[in-house]
Amino acid sequence: MSLIGAITATVLIFALAGSSGTQGYRFIVVGLGIGAIAGAVTQLILSSVALDDANAAFPWTIGSLNARTPEALQLLSIGLLICWFPALRLSKGLNALRLSETIPVSLGINVKRLRALSLILAVTLTGLAVAVAGPVGMVALLGPEIARALCRHRGIPLLASALTGALLMVLADLLGRIMLAPLEIPVGLVTAVVGSPYLLWMLLSPTFKSQL
Repeated sequence: MSLIGAITATVLIFALAGSSGTQGYRFIVVGLGIGAIAGAVTQLILSSVALDDANAAFPWTIGSLNARTPEALQLLSIGLLICWFPALRLSKGLNALRLSETIPVSLGINVKRLRALSLILAVTLTGLAVAVAGPVGMVALLGPEIARALCRHRGIPLLASALTGALLMVLADLLGRIMLAPLEIPVGLVTAVVGSPYLLWMLLSPTFKSQL
């Protein structure tokens, strides 16, 4: 169901963002709007079920690493192994996409095919991650930016972004466990508190305004 939701959200975002959705920050703004609508629908569903069921599902709705089953982790591991190697093979082409579209075309890169495959891999991996941990926000924004700042080369730090995102998840989960112990704060709340100031800075930056 998470994969179906990820595919549906992706289709809606591209449809609403238009052609500019493939570049700039309008894609992010539309994504935030779709996320808000999905969150409202989720809350509506929770309000219509039994209280015990709603309490059991609530931690997942805000993102949590608690009580994950071995079967869920195995599913995520299999999906990661299947998608990771194709993603690494696409990384060189993604570096070329940072330039004018005529340059990757002149290098023999099928731009439409590259974008389609990259989108399929991203949606699949995101859907699997959400199925296991819930909708943990801000990691996809913070991880790549931190990795880009730490890496010296000017390409797309795909591996570094993945490792940085994983480290952020672990640190956020650890912080949520010890900050108000014995009360545990779900990891999704921690990443939201930490990442929201960065998102606000990005939305208010002149670079963002020029992209609208």
